Order: sequence, then C-alpha cells, then structure tokens
Amino acid sequence: MTVHVAIVGAGPGGMSAAIEAQRRGARVTLIDEAAKPGGQIFRQSATGHELPLGLPGEQKRKKVLLSRFRALLDGIDYRPNCTAYALFEGPELHLSDQHESEVLKPDVVLLATGVCERAVPFPGWTLPGVVFAGGAQALVKSQGLKIGERVVLAGAGPLPIAVAAQLVQAGVQVVAVALLFPLHRMLFQPWALWAGRSIMKEGWQYLNTLRHNNVEVLSMMVPVRAEGSHHIESIQMIRHDGTGRPLAGTEKRIGCDVLALNYGFTANSELANMAGAQVEYSPGRGGWLPVTDVFCRTGVNGVLVAGDGAGLRGSWVAEAEGRIAGAVAACFHDAAKTGQLEQELEEEFGLRRRHETFQQAVQQSLQLPSGVWGWADDDTVVCRCECVPLRRIRQAVAQGHTTMNGIKRNTRSGMGWCGGRMCMQNVAAYAGAGRLHADLQPMTPRPLARPVSLTSLKNHRAP
Repeated sequence: MTVHVAIVGAGPGGMSAAIEAQRRGARVTLIDEAAKPGGQIFRQSATGHELPLGLPGEQKRKKVLLSRFRALLDGIDYRPNCTAYALFEGPELHLSDQHESEVLKPDVVLLATGVCERAVPFPGWTLPGVVFAGGAQALVKSQGLKIGERVVLAGAGPLPIAVAAQLVQAGVQVVAVALLFPLHRMLFQPWALWAGRSIMKEGWQYLNTLRHNNVEVLSMMVPVRAEGSHHIESIQMIRHDGTGRPLAGTEKRIGCDVLALNYGFTANSELANMAGAQVEYSPGRGGWLPVTDVFCRTGVNGVLVAGDGAGLRGSWVAEAEGRIAGAVAACFHDAAKTGQLEQELEEEFGLRRRHETFQQAVQQSLQLPSGVWGWADDDTVVCRCECVPLRRIRQAVAQGHTTMNGIKRNTRSGMGWCGGRMCMQNVAAYAGAGRLHADLQPMTPRPLARPVSLTSLKNHRAP
C-alpha cells in the first residue's frame, strides 16, 4: 500500500525528507511558503542571479542538495507559494495558496518548518531600519538588495557573525558587530567543539572576513536604545555586567541606518501543537518544542517533526534528520521496517548525534541572562502586531493573569498575524521575571496559524 506523505517546509530537512520518502516509494506532497526551495540557509535568488554568498563548503552543500531535489521534481507534488495554516488529528492538513484553499488527509504529515528569529525589546527597536539579522540575510540572498549604507549587527551566538560576513561579501558596509557574550565562551565545552570542528572552521573564516574588512567586533556590548525621528539614525550601545545589566559610564553611540538583531530563535511548532503534540519549553533550543522520539515521531499518530522545528541544531542535523524522518514516513504502514532503520541509516543517526553534541555549545551561547529583560521601559512595545507595551503586560500579571493564555486574553499579546511567534517567548520572560521552566505552556495556537487571504478560503477546492 502506497503511503502518502505531506511535508511542510522545503529547507534542508524538508528536501532531504522528500528525497528519501520518494526513493522508498511514498507519494510525496511538499508544501512551502517560498517561491523556491532551500529554506533560509540555502535560500535562492528570486531573480535567478545567485550571489556567491557564504563559504565554499556551504555553497557546495547547497548545490548538491538542490541538484538532488530538482532531479525528483517530476515524481512529487511540489507546491511552492503555498501555506499550511492548520493541522488537526487524522492527520488533516489545511493549505492555502494565492488562489484557493484545500484540505489534505495524507497518511503522514512531516513538519520541517524551521524557526523564526528572536529579539530582546528595548526603546526604539520598532523604528524603521531595525530588522532581524536573518531578514537582512534573506533580502540580500533572494533580492540582491543593499540593505543600508551603515549597518550594525547585534545579538547572541554565531549568526550575527555569519550574517555580517555575508553582508560584507555582498558589498554592504558593516560598521560593527556587538555580541552579548564573546564566542570563546564556547571553549568551555571542548568536546562539543571537536564534534563540530567543520562548522567551527567556517566560523573562524567568517571572523577573518570581518577582520580583513576592519569590522569592529564588540563583546559584552548590547544596544539599549535606537534613536531617530522617522528612521533609525544611531544606536546607544553599552557594556553589561555579565548578567545583561548595563554598566553606567560605558555608553558608546554608533551611527547607522540599519540595525540587524538576533538573540536566538523560536521554533515554528504551532502546527504540531495544534495537532495535539506534547511540547516542552527550552529557550536555548527554540522555545516550545514538540516532544519526539529518535524516529522523529510525536505522540500524535501520523505527525512527525524534523529539523530546527524540533529543536535548534543547524542545517547539518536538519539534512540528516530529514532523511531519517522521510524513511520513517515511507515505512508508516510497516512497523517492522521502522525498527530496522537505525541500523540501515547508521550514518545519518551518527551525524545527527555528532552535530547535536556540537549544538550544546551553540545553545549555551544563546542562553539569555536575566538582566536583558531590564532593557525595556514601560512604553516599549513587546507585541508588535497588537502594539502591546510592557506596561500592559505588567499590569495583567499584577492582576493575577500569569498563564500565557491569560495574558493573551487580557492584553491581546499573541493575537496578531504572527500568532505569537515574534513575542511569545518575550512575553513569557517578562511575566515570569526571566524565571522559566520546562512545564510552561504556550499560548494555544489558533487554526489560522499563518496569514492567508479570504479569497483563497472562499475558493475552497473539494477533495
């Protein structure tokens, strides 16, 4: 009996899953919001003219994976520019493109939905010109746009370094990179660094690119105010004490017209949660993560999760885990075959274990200290979709609304188009004074997990 596998997301995990599932005889439907496959890390140019961004190793991996994926396009149902906006038990997957909507009832839904970026709010962070680092990267990769004349990057972990180097490669003037903590903190876990030595080599190459182009790298410095009348004109940076609390007298003002931020990620786990999958909170790995077994299976029959949507671990893990999940999905009707996969895919399981070990060091660099939640003042907007200031969240907590759903109902935080992806972790941190735990439950996801047009909902395609 042929298994129908619906895969959501065409990044490294989703493409690898499609390749493996189709190779094993499954009928594959691949849904992706973008016009072209690749996800964020392997994003393709919309114009067809690829900028040579990134390091040679990354470009080679991109070329190989995209070539393998294109070779099977005639054998799968590939749907670009298509949004999966709801998932229910069954599984029952609701889709919408630019013209119509549809309900799919495949045997297996494999979610390879990745992550979205996270920022820490501070006064002025909603000014035009303040963007996410990955967003700046996407504009350069897909459109070849010069995003600004003087760009500053700020955040935690390795992504600001990588994006800054790629912007420099694209001809953008990067003035400075401000890191919450120095990257050498990762040296406290040498075994983890050895496991990811190939990635560490790429990181050093990016740092060398910045050094050779005289880009100032500031450690233990954070932006605490963006200034400008109608657009960002400068930022006030300040050194912190190791816990995120600013140290008076260490201010540094930097002129810029773009500030690109990244203080970690939030897993796009709302579809798995909507379907009934158990989630646990892990801020360094992406917030609320679906609980999965070694075969990427959630506790919901027919729902699998692979890649960063199951926990931030990078594209190497996503590729390996995509192959594992694709094989598991194709064996959905044969439990005996699933049990044999760990031996059959020994290389993929080993690669996943090795790079998960390396990611322990990366995740350590993304742990935000409690002091960062003091950067915002009462007037600072926390939920951008609904323009909810910090004052309103504090009032709700003082009135006894301490659950995420309670805060959502009483402040409208998380009710906007993003469904809480941009603000939910920050709302949780402010509500809990930075003290969060694994049992913390997210806001209940709503059926329209992503914005879709009323026209497409009206034009519903019958099964």
